Amino acid sequence: MSADVLHSYRMQVARGVRRLAADDTEQVAELLEQLGYPQAGTNIAERLRRWVEHPGGASFVWDERGRLLGTIAAHIIPSFEKDGAWLRIVALAVSESARGRGIGTSLVAAAETFGLMRGCSSVEVTSLRSREGAHAFYRALGYRDRSDAAGRFLRQLP
Repeated sequence: MSADVLHSYRMQVARGVRRLAADDTEQVAELLEQLGYPQAGTNIAERLRRWVEHPGGASFVWDERGRLLGTIAAHIIPSFEKDGAWLRIVALAVSESARGRGIGTSLVAAAETFGLMRGCSSVEVTSLRSREGAHAFYRALGYRDRSDAAGRFLRQLP
């Protein structure tokens, strides 16, 4: 990776972006609930603590004077079938009241920078088919919908 590429990514990460902290639990829970993921009765504090400590993962928030307006979590997956690794964005949430301000773009740039600095060659993100706005957002960032090239299978474990 060239210094110019890394510099370009770092320039997209705005001043409001910082690493997730353990005491961000309540505000991150509110952001996740806005996406339709109820947090009542879950152990979100423990989950966020694991993300803060995760050596192969990163989580960032957009902090505007103590008010969190967005969050992202991503982790590195080493490739098994070839050299290298890739980054998977597992969550991105921006407050409904703050969308369209570049917060999501800056959070994605922070996650991508994390991946680039650790040798990742690509990024994957999944999004429910019903989230058309999210799909337009990712396309605008240069992501391609590859769901026609591979299936996604899920099985719940007992």
